[in-house]
Formats: sequence, C-alpha cells, structure tokens
Amino acid sequence: MIKSKRISLILSTVFSLLLVAGIGLTQAQSGNVVDVINESEDHTIFSELLAETELDEVISQQGPFTVVAPNDAAFNELGDELDRIKAEPELMQNIVIGHLFQGEVTADEAGPTLDIEVVEGDIPATNGLVHVTNKVIMN
Repeated sequence: MIKSKRISLILSTVFSLLLVAGIGLTQAQSGNVVDVINESEDHTIFSELLAETELDEVISQQGPFTVVAPNDAAFNELGDELDRIKAEPELMQNIVIGHLFQGEVTADEAGPTLDIEVVEGDIPATNGLVHVTNKVIMN
C-alpha cells in the first residue's frame, strides 16, 4: 500500500512537471507578435519596416496588440513605391502604424474595418494576434 502511494506520488509529480514544461514550450514557440512576423519567411519586408521604424520595440511589449501583416508579395506589387516608402521615414512609419491595433482585434473585425482580405487570421502570439494580408494599407 505504501509502495503504491509512493509510485502514485512520483507519477503525479512527473506528470505535473511534463505538463508545465509543455505549456512553457508552447508559449516559447509562438512568441510575441514581432516574433511571429520575424519567423515568417513571407514577411521579411514588413519585418524590416518594423525594425527600421523601431515600432517592433513598441509592439513586442505586453500588449495586447493586433498586427495586420502584409506579405512580401503585397509589398513587391508596389514596385518603385516601395523604394519611396523606404526612403521617407515618416511615410514608412505612417504605413506601418496603419497595420497595427492596440488590443486584440479578430480577423473578422480587422478585414472589413481596413477594407482588406485577411488570407490567414487569428494567429496567436503571447501578446496579441497576427493576421496575414496580401495588400499594403496605404494611408
């Protein structure tokens, strides 16, 4: 009887440790909204603009934040306009800000509000949500 209680206690402790470790791994893998964008192969341009404007530092904080992240194809469709955006810091900052929300905004709310199509939405991050779009919002 004592031996079975001891085995039960050991198993419950091991199970609890595995559960806590699993939760920690899930959170570490998703990261904050900036991590989610930076880890995407389809968002290198938006990631670069976030870093250049230093808005990545702002939205990596506690939040919650929602980021509507245009993919690289959306930026490449701009052609020479993308070079102009990169050359004008104020314009670049305004465009990036146009893709950010304070608080959590679902894809169903963000798409119509910004008049865009969300191609992949409600991607969870530790401090908010990320939505993918194939359109750059020009203010």
